[in-house]
Amino acid sequence: MTKTNTYAQERIGFYEARFASETISQLVTNFNSLASSHGWTAERSCYSAALTREMQRRSIDLTAIMSNDTEQQTIRYVRVAYDEDSHALLPIA
Repeated sequence: MTKTNTYAQERIGFYEARFASETISQLVTNFNSLASSHGWTAERSCYSAALTREMQRRSIDLTAIMSNDTEQQTIRYVRVAYDEDSHALLPIA
């Protein structure tokens, strides 16, 4: 494993531990902060990866914001709300 990959895995692990103790409301707030950010850095990539993993771990449906491409999943960073009935993140205007 390269030094860069090791660093990324460490940072993702750091954020995963943080997100594991947060409420769904807090996860949504964190996701929405990504939607309003215009810069993209390696740290933001780690943050995003850990946040997405935590939402998937909790079985939150991300279909409305995730691509259908089977080769590579991509997420649309738009403001969302959590729908308790469908256990899903839904884009909001």
